[in-house]
Amino acid sequence: MKGRIVPAALGALAAVLALGAGRASAATPDLSGVWMIEKPLNELRTSQGATPPLNAKAAETYQQHRAQLLANDRSFDPTTRCISPGLPRILTLAYPFKIFQSDRMVLFSFQWNRWFRYAKLTGEKQDPPYPMSMGTARGHWENDALVIETDGLRADNTLLDGAGMPHSESLHLIERLKLVSGDTLEDRITVSDPETFTGDWETILRFKRQPSNTEISEDVCYDRTDKGEPAVKGAS
Repeated sequence: MKGRIVPAALGALAAVLALGAGRASAATPDLSGVWMIEKPLNELRTSQGATPPLNAKAAETYQQHRAQLLANDRSFDPTTRCISPGLPRILTLAYPFKIFQSDRMVLFSFQWNRWFRYAKLTGEKQDPPYPMSMGTARGHWENDALVIETDGLRADNTLLDGAGMPHSESLHLIERLKLVSGDTLEDRITVSDPETFTGDWETILRFKRQPSNTEISEDVCYDRTDKGEPAVKGAS
């Protein structure tokens, strides 16, 4: 790894330790384990399969990014420089992630460049100290659905999808994570960003639980880019 520090690795370890005593309550569904998106995607669509309702300025930016992709130019994409994909994009990649769950917190540990995010389930209101690529999240259970709200998301170097969909720092995400079968996890995401979209919209991602012996591998983005390989698997 040429002496590089893997991004967020120490923070992820601290967050795991902060999960506190014991496992999640038996009264809540068990989301823990390793998950992989059913079908990696490059372009987000609404739950009806439509293009999200971008305003005129954001639509112009998005079309410009898509045109650059057609010309094999990814210079607009910060992940080519191993910067965090942000949310919800990191969930759409062809890389597994692991969920750690307790009564007080849920942690997502992503294989891609060892990024992580967590949401406290304690009910306390958290004001973002400053915009971050993974934002600031809080969660609670509504029957069998884990609801996570995230804001404080950085906009200057993250995109909503691999095709370059922009967002502003007004972005607010509400996720409803629910087991729709023993090995399928559904994430219904409501996207709100009045500076980018003409209205709120919903997208749905589904993930498959991986075998119990699956481990998250060490991943260093710079090791790929130094060899001339894409920073993100599947990206040209």
